[in-house]
Amino acid sequence: MLNSGRMGMRILLSWTFALLVIAGCCGLSIKADALTPAPAYTDVPNGDFELPHDSGQWVGWTRSEGAFHARGLKSSDTVDGVQVEKSGNVFFSGFDAGQPSMRGTLASDVFPLTGTGVISFMMGAGLNKNLVYVEFFQEGNDKPLARVSNTDCDGVLITEQLITRTVDLSKHIGKQIYIKVTDLDGGSELSYVNLDNFHVCKTQAEVEAARVERTEQLRAYKKDGQNFAENPASTTIVNGGFETGDLTGWKLLEGRAFRESCVVPTSQYYWEDRLVYGEGNYYFDGSNNGAVRESLTGAMRSTRFTLAGDGWISFMMGCGNGNCYVALCDGNSNEELIVQRNKAFSDPALPLTLLRVYMDASEYLGRIVYLKVVNNNPAATGFAFLNVDDFRVSLTREEVAALEAEQIESIYAQTYSSAAYDDLAALRDYYDSYPYPVPMKPLLIRDGVRDKTVECGKVDVTALLDGGCASYDGQSLTDFRVTGVTFEGKPAKGELTAVDMSVPGQYQVCYEIDHAGRHAASSFSVFAVTDRGQLLNGGFETGDLTGWTVLTKGFNRNTAVISATSYWGDALPYNQAGDYHLNGWNTGLAEADTWAVQSSTFRLSGSGFISWRMGGKSAAIRVYRANGTQIACVRQTRFNDVNFPYLSKGGSWADMGTYVLDLSAYLGEELYIVLQDEAVDGGWANAFFDEIITRYDTPPDTARMADKVNDGRTRASITIPWREAVNLGPRA
Repeated sequence: MLNSGRMGMRILLSWTFALLVIAGCCGLSIKADALTPAPAYTDVPNGDFELPHDSGQWVGWTRSEGAFHARGLKSSDTVDGVQVEKSGNVFFSGFDAGQPSMRGTLASDVFPLTGTGVISFMMGAGLNKNLVYVEFFQEGNDKPLARVSNTDCDGVLITEQLITRTVDLSKHIGKQIYIKVTDLDGGSELSYVNLDNFHVCKTQAEVEAARVERTEQLRAYKKDGQNFAENPASTTIVNGGFETGDLTGWKLLEGRAFRESCVVPTSQYYWEDRLVYGEGNYYFDGSNNGAVRESLTGAMRSTRFTLAGDGWISFMMGCGNGNCYVALCDGNSNEELIVQRNKAFSDPALPLTLLRVYMDASEYLGRIVYLKVVNNNPAATGFAFLNVDDFRVSLTREEVAALEAEQIESIYAQTYSSAAYDDLAALRDYYDSYPYPVPMKPLLIRDGVRDKTVECGKVDVTALLDGGCASYDGQSLTDFRVTGVTFEGKPAKGELTAVDMSVPGQYQVCYEIDHAGRHAASSFSVFAVTDRGQLLNGGFETGDLTGWTVLTKGFNRNTAVISATSYWGDALPYNQAGDYHLNGWNTGLAEADTWAVQSSTFRLSGSGFISWRMGGKSAAIRVYRANGTQIACVRQTRFNDVNFPYLSKGGSWADMGTYVLDLSAYLGEELYIVLQDEAVDGGWANAFFDEIITRYDTPPDTARMADKVNDGRTRASITIPWREAVNLGPRA
């Protein structure tokens, strides 16, 4: 940027301040006229705002009212998320100085107009040209020599950016002048001004350099003519998937909600650990992961095209709460022909997630049209923006069917799900229930191979592919093949028929299937243990549902295991064992809903007795042979809604008691357990489980065993005696 004359002015101001400090420290008295005339400035005093500032004012400038507070002097490179291309280290941001509705003036100290008489400076925002402007005055004269407003700011392409301006005051060379910036705009959008680098051009070369810089800035920011070329005769649009990494092929129509920085990688997370599950490498994120204010509105459109094929259009959309939508518009009249909103938006299940939709535009075949993305929700919060990706136009019915199958297969092939929410379960539910416009035949592994538990040693993983199936056009398929085994992120040793699992832990087995020219893949876990008699993660001490399979749609496996030992203000005890338990209030399901989770298999050994902790009105446990034959059912019998909140007076709610069940008749058999929340009448329809022990070398002495807890409210120590479980039989 232009820097002539700055250094001399800074040195002069610094010496002046030093003189004042020395005089104060030495007790010297300096008369006011001893410092007059005013410093012999050779440039705009602190025109680049680089000198120190405090107390709401800054060197070389005087402000009135609230609009020009010193907190607007910034060293960052952005204003409201927009890159501004500042000069030097500091510039003034009207947005950051206070509320956009604040008004006021900012006046420079008087300085002599020298050199060429041309002053250059940088200006951004100030959308209302009549209310926000920069004026130049001769000292002692209230008639401005010149007024400059931000005629570059259009509120769409050029907004906050600091654009270089020049004002020719060569007729007034030699006069003492000052600069006054005025903000009378009490609005909320771009109703302030950004400033930087006021400078008196000493030579004509500096003037030309400033004008060239302005031309280059305008060319860079006004990309309409540079990056937006369209051919209405084309049957496709340009950059429908944003794979250029920018807004090439998209024209900004209005507002500030849409900007180039909103094109972001599909690989980036939102909310720390959640994916949008977009297509390709980039997508359009209406909030740029929170960098763009939700209260901003706007619209952009694609290139115009002639609708062909069978008139089908498909794209992905996420978020878009309120009046946000995608419209198919007439290319000549701009009429909105079809409007598509994100009807599946839900928080927290599918908030920013990109969901594919299909639009039947066959009645407009042969017409010149375009797609418009609209954010017309001025709310400051509440998902008031729209994410979009992968616009495909002029599709045939065959292409739609292929895309439908490809999309749902890709979701079922996904393995990543956030730790905060079971994204994949919600996403698969969406694609399972979507009203597809064209019949399709996807190959899906909906019911995959479940996790297995094995004894440490050499394991034939090809023999573990039982219990799962794929589906295609109504057929059930089981001809899976193993493609690999990993342990702690590295390939496991040994052939697939003898994988070395001598080290205890979790091994990941990947498998696949091919049918009718289609492909599907999935994986399951194999837990190698030294004792098959004890159920894997029976106490949930991994802090999650490792080793358990969720059998109910909508059940959030990532939140269901918690560490709390008590609940509510009465400090009612859960009677948790260890650090975690399975909590029915945290499943993501309504209280009236039912759910079930299934354990991995174990070999019944020792005495054949098992025990578990169970609480809540709707809790039940069922035991099965490995082949699916039920051998036991036990329901919660302790629940008693009386004398709340005292367990000592016979009450029992979410507190878990220990049950003991004799299964010795099945010693040596492979079994698994299902924990259930069953349907019950009335309230408290929840279930809580913990500490499932499947191996006792000798039968536990139930009559002598009890768990100790602190009673509700009083916190007095009481006991919960163990109970012999009543087996209601295989079909209860």
